[in-house]
Parts: sequence; structure tokens; C-alpha cells
Amino acid sequence: MNMNKLDSFKELLKIKRVRYGISILTFLAILSISVIFFSPYEYDQISYKIHLPPFTPSDRAWPYIFGTDNLGRDIFTRTFYAFILDVSCGLAIIALSGSIGLIIGLVSGYLGGTVDSILMRIMDIVISIPGFMLAIAIAAVLGSSIFNAIIAVVIVTIPIYARLVRGIVLSVKESLFILAAREAGLGSLSIIVKHILPHVIPTFITQATMELSNAIIYIAALSFIGLGAQEPVAEWGLMISSARRYVREAWWPAVFPGLAMFLTVLSFNLIGDGLRDYLDPKKRVSISG
Repeated sequence: MNMNKLDSFKELLKIKRVRYGISILTFLAILSISVIFFSPYEYDQISYKIHLPPFTPSDRAWPYIFGTDNLGRDIFTRTFYAFILDVSCGLAIIALSGSIGLIIGLVSGYLGGTVDSILMRIMDIVISIPGFMLAIAIAAVLGSSIFNAIIAVVIVTIPIYARLVRGIVLSVKESLFILAAREAGLGSLSIIVKHILPHVIPTFITQATMELSNAIIYIAALSFIGLGAQEPVAEWGLMISSARRYVREAWWPAVFPGLAMFLTVLSFNLIGDGLRDYLDPKKRVSISG
């Protein structure tokens, strides 16, 4: 079994987009871990060295690689602390919204009838409102904090998974192997877990990987407008928001966090896109492309 998983991973790595995505993500993760353990600066350390340009020498172990911001804080340190925070928030959102959406989709698709109608109408109501506008409204009601921003994005993204999973369940629940399982006396829970869930998981994982980049963007956007992370937390959207007032005199406080966010989102999109192709039998023939 372990060898099969290893072979599958090797096959997945044959896709160039996956290799590029994993490489970018690994590079950013190594940098972030290195900064946490070895940076001579604290992410919230204020100094009088305001708006120093990139690679300005310092009396510490390394120079101000990305320069300093309007409060004299080291941008390099803050950027990679923000990588840990934003990716962690994205993973938390995916775990929560994905789990809830998975359960709703399985129950709705398998039971059908009134249960399906009620659950899907609720999902339709949520998804009918533009996602970011709904997230703003929820975060504004709950209050400005990174935790409340996560809750807002979770609520907004649940229908994505619920509708996806429901569609897959509807396509397989009348299959012969499901009918045979019912005839054999298996209960609904056993059928869902043993026979339907394995058909759902591959597509679900692909969607979750793609949505991870969207979750990061949502968190950064909410922080940018003041409804997410608050000072002195190192978060990409908040850093860009603070830096935009001084962009004419100092471009680096906004550019470097934005570039790190772009590369992170790009890496998850590349991995998700490659996973989609890997799991599509029609595209497996050209998997090395």
C-alpha cells in the first residue's frame, strides 16, 4: 500500500505545474521557518530606522533585506511571519468549511427529498450573495479580528464544497454497487463511508487545494480593509494596507508582502491544477506535460 502511494506521488510529480508549485511552496516555507528561528529582529520590533531601502546594512546578523516600514520594523521578518499566519488561516478555513460542506453534501445527496431541498436552498441563499461582500458583512457584525475573519470566510465557502459533493453523490448513489450494498443489508452510514466517500475524496481534495489560495486572498483582503488582522500582527493584507499611504516615497513595504502572497497563491493554484489533471483519466495520457 505504501509503495502504491509512493508510485502515485512519483506520477504526480511528473506534472510540471505540480513540481513548480511544490518547489515555490517549499522555498517559502523554508525561508519562513528560518526567519522564525534565526531572524535577529522581532516581527513587531519598532525602531527609528524608518523606510530604509532593501539591503541596508545593519548592526545585526543580517541587513534589512527587504528594508523597513513606516515604524522601522524589518519587512523581511514580517513578510515571512505573515506567510505562516496566512497559510495557517487558509488551512483552518479549508478544514472547517470543507468538513462542514462535505457532511452537508453527503447527507443532502444521499437522503434527497425534503432534507436535500432544505439544505440546498440554504446553500443557494448563501452562494447567491457575492462572496466577498457577504464575508465583509459577517466580519463587520462579528468584529474586527483574524478569528472572526476566518469564521466569515468559512461561512462563505461552505456551499462550494456542499454543492460539489452533492453532485458527486447524486451521480453514484444509484450505481449497481450501491444498490448491491443496500441489498446486502448495509446501513446508510456504512454505504456513505465505505462506498460513496472514496468517490468523493479525490475531487474534494483537488477543490480544497484550489480553494486554499482563495481563502488566503479572502483573509488578506479582509485585513486590508480593517476587518481581519490588527496591528502589530504580521499579515500580508494588513502590511499592504499600512504601506499604501507611503508608496510614493517607499515602494518596498507594499511590494514584498504582495510578491510573497502572489507566489504562495500561485503555488497552490499550480498544485491544484496539476492534481485536477492527474485525477482526470482523459488527461493522464499527457501527464508529463
